[in-house]
Amino acid sequence: MAEALVSTLLQQITTITCEGALEEIRLLKGVKEDLRKLKFNLTSIKALLKDAEQKQISDETVRLWLDRLQEKSLDMEDALDEWRTVLLYRPTDGAENALFLKRKVCLFLRYFSFRRVNRYHGIARNIKEINERLDEIAKDRVRYQLTDTPSRLPKRKESTSFIDGSNIVGRDEVKKEIIGHLLCGTNKEEESCETISIVGMGGIGKTALAQLIYNDEEVKQHFTSRIWASVSDIFDESKVAKTIIAELEGPDKVAALQMESLPLNALLEIIFKSIEGKKYLLVLDDVWTENDEDFGGLNVTFKRGAAGSRILVTTRKDTVSRVMGSSHTIHLETLSQDLCWSILKKIALRERDQRTCEDLTPVGLRIAEKCKGLPLVAKTLGGHLQFKTTRREWEDVLNSELWRMDVVHKDVFVPLLLSYYDLPSPVKQCFKYCAFYIKDSRYSTCQLIARWKAQGYLGFNDDDASLQELKGFEYLKCLEARSFLQIEDFKPLYGQSAHCKMHVLVHDFALFLTKGEFQKLEVSNDKSMKMNSERTRRHLIVVIAKGHCFPESISDVEKLRSLSVTSSDSPDGVINDGDLRNLLNEARRLRALTISGYLSSTISEEIGNLLHLRYLYFQFGFHLKRLPKALCRLHNLQTLALYQCPNLERLPDEVENLVNLTVLCTVLCSSLTFYPKGVRRLTRLTQLVGLIVRVDCNDPQEFSIGDLANLKQLAVLSMKMMGNTINVEESKKVKLQNLQEVDILVNDAIAGADEDTILESLNMSSVPRCCIDTNLPMTGRFSTPRNEYQYYCRF
Repeated sequence: MAEALVSTLLQQITTITCEGALEEIRLLKGVKEDLRKLKFNLTSIKALLKDAEQKQISDETVRLWLDRLQEKSLDMEDALDEWRTVLLYRPTDGAENALFLKRKVCLFLRYFSFRRVNRYHGIARNIKEINERLDEIAKDRVRYQLTDTPSRLPKRKESTSFIDGSNIVGRDEVKKEIIGHLLCGTNKEEESCETISIVGMGGIGKTALAQLIYNDEEVKQHFTSRIWASVSDIFDESKVAKTIIAELEGPDKVAALQMESLPLNALLEIIFKSIEGKKYLLVLDDVWTENDEDFGGLNVTFKRGAAGSRILVTTRKDTVSRVMGSSHTIHLETLSQDLCWSILKKIALRERDQRTCEDLTPVGLRIAEKCKGLPLVAKTLGGHLQFKTTRREWEDVLNSELWRMDVVHKDVFVPLLLSYYDLPSPVKQCFKYCAFYIKDSRYSTCQLIARWKAQGYLGFNDDDASLQELKGFEYLKCLEARSFLQIEDFKPLYGQSAHCKMHVLVHDFALFLTKGEFQKLEVSNDKSMKMNSERTRRHLIVVIAKGHCFPESISDVEKLRSLSVTSSDSPDGVINDGDLRNLLNEARRLRALTISGYLSSTISEEIGNLLHLRYLYFQFGFHLKRLPKALCRLHNLQTLALYQCPNLERLPDEVENLVNLTVLCTVLCSSLTFYPKGVRRLTRLTQLVGLIVRVDCNDPQEFSIGDLANLKQLAVLSMKMMGNTINVEESKKVKLQNLQEVDILVNDAIAGADEDTILESLNMSSVPRCCIDTNLPMTGRFSTPRNEYQYYCRF
């Protein structure tokens, strides 16, 4: 994560020191030199970060150095983000031809300009102080002997083909399925061998299953030659070729060949002669490379085997299966709790008397549930419990969090670390952010991407919004391909039912990587609450217990970047305006804020001071009637989502000032009767859900059908139509080439027309996915389209 963060800082410095900002910077003595020094330090540090991130696994001092670097880098990012915002929305001295963006922020700047010089100096002092601390951190890199050549990753133990099959449980059916693929279709007409891939996360038992299959008697008899090659993370075709030759020819001939001096071509020639005309089984265990050219020579060579030959691959990545051209891909599932207990008890209760076993079994069954279906965890905990003699010691293990246990770090997380370090640098921070979600929960892919955007993981506000979202979907697929996430009903873009889930162990691993940066705070009293302060918390979930209200205060929230407030049992209400005002006065650095259950009729004006806020989501605001004008000072805001706020009467006219908004969502807000005209100015919108639009005219106050022509980046649209007819002249203006899906609720006056006629009248007949609901009457307050329930889950 540190590498991606430092890269972001360097981009921000470039933005601030661009030509347009030089005049402002010159006003501040020494700032230009501070920025130059900062850029130099960060560039020097960036070259060493891969080495540092790998050394921290075994060196506590390097881990502490990285923690200090990340703390100061996050502080610096906030300071630069504040400065960048101030510069971007600075006054334009009333130039008549100024861009709309700069004109419309004048209200904000009038509020803010009298403090402008002081704020510039305050930011400059902050940068100077942080830079001095960062300078000390940069000097320490010499002490830790960090280099620009990364250290070796923690190495996975080389696998062999030998196994005690009696220790493997729960894989009989999948073993039978794979053996069926290996033995079928052996007629002479086959032109080449087939590849079968076993895919799954680290620790799920891919290698053990491959070993079982390799040593099956029917498999042994079927193939003339069987070859086992442990590949691992760094692919070396020559090394793999030598391993294969050793398996084919035996150790004596290998020594005579003096293979160390042979080039790759000569090695492949030996393999070619050894397998020609033979029916072989080749197992390639733990393949990581996604480059099909890495297997170029081996692929050609192994095509010379006899018909019916097979290659069996184990991998953590779906992409490897595709690169290898697999005819069958088997995704290995987790084991049941009972099977995990059978693995665990065989190790933990070994050589114990019957009375002790009976006493420990109830606790052991509950510990087996913590394994969440992973045999590696069951074996690790079984070995750990083997030396625990009392029920109290077993209960201590039961009540411990897995990610805090040293034995889990050593034996379970190391395989996951290999997958983690294989991720591209920007994706690492996206993965770690998933620790923010409650363990074992299911969440929307669109919401996750919006939160990544809010944290700056997908680029700056200035970047194209659609490209940022596409990048987010690419990152999701990257995490899914490495078994870090499971995605349900995934669609290439804006899939309304796409959700993802993280295996509990992977969530524990993410918590382990974040080292306490994320915290869940369960509130069971209404007094002051204090966060665990072993290090600065940046992301917080507050869960209010039944019968309690939001605490009077929460300490140490000034550096929070994400905050979610919810109830453990009911959405009726957990926080009021006064509580929120106190919280926002402290947590000024928030980038994402979610409130579930709001008790007041309006939102505190203090929300306008959240300069960094990008993501704002209010749900179950049953008392909320209006949004404050101050909210429209949030020029960095990207997502504004309001769900089930039935008394919300209107959006503020100043909503047009939210110039970076990409998502606007109002779902189940039944008292909302129109959208203000200014929404047409939000030209970065890609998703607009719950829009209320006049279709019969171009209304001067209300959003009308022709105003959609301005929103050229829209990809998702859900709207309710107002008016008795469709004004064709106005709707002809609408040419939304990026629109992928649209849901429309029509009223009784228009419901008589068929769907094709309505879409043609709205100039939307070419949209790939359309849904028109003509069955719900529009009497007074609006009813809700059936699909709005699907849309709310996005955010």
